[in-house]
Amino acid sequence: MLVAGLLPLLVLAQPESKPLDYTLLYTLDISSPIFTTDQLRNVYTVTKTNEVIKYTPESKIQFRYNNNTLGNLTFIDATDPFNLLLFYPDFRRVILLDRTLSETSSFDLFNLDVIDVPAVGISSDNNLWIYDDLKFNLKKIDRSGNIVQESNNISLVLGKTLSPNFILERNNAVYINDPETGILVFDLFGNYTKTIDVKGLRQFQVIDQQLIYWQDEKLNVFNLKSLQTRSMDLQLPPGENQLVRIEKDRLYVRSGPCLKIFQINRKTK
Repeated sequence: MLVAGLLPLLVLAQPESKPLDYTLLYTLDISSPIFTTDQLRNVYTVTKTNEVIKYTPESKIQFRYNNNTLGNLTFIDATDPFNLLLFYPDFRRVILLDRTLSETSSFDLFNLDVIDVPAVGISSDNNLWIYDDLKFNLKKIDRSGNIVQESNNISLVLGKTLSPNFILERNNAVYINDPETGILVFDLFGNYTKTIDVKGLRQFQVIDQQLIYWQDEKLNVFNLKSLQTRSMDLQLPPGENQLVRIEKDRLYVRSGPCLKIFQINRKTK
């Protein structure tokens, strides 16, 4: 398949870029819609029994982790491949794992003065970002449950309440995704700066200055500096609950019970 100007081979911003081709490397059978990747091209999937499986870039199972006492695992943050975050909302518990999927610490959100936490994310200093659904604000807490940073009441700023499903820290900014409102951007002190008008997302990536998301069966790339969006049809067949991610020269496509990993090949003269 040919794809013109595919990030992150650093050619996306160049309209004159030559087409790229990608080839299927391998396919993983997955029983859960949850998967993620890290910058080292490792893949993390979750089974129906909430077991986390880590695959190497060569598709070999490397490590496993399972905790059957905390309810359903709904979110994995592999921003830092050496410090993974797992979120179990039923018991309001966040577990941190090292690169071998060994447990290093946990956050018991029941012990905090919060009623509901719909979304969490890991910070660059290995603390935790949470959205407080009672006080309508973003909080950064340390492993002892102390509030390190805190935003103002966001509902007063926007004139509406939020229902976020995703928090991501990248490049000195914190992004909160609300499918109905868009992507809210904060600085590292919890100050709200703007809203990116992209709605209906389940997840997205931020690589360099590009916000990457899959929508309407297209890979969309929003430039955080120029505020321009480019959309690319990857010529993928339609699939159930399709999600797409990119890590360096790899393209990851989840469709139904399959996760396909492609190699993106740069063409030479």
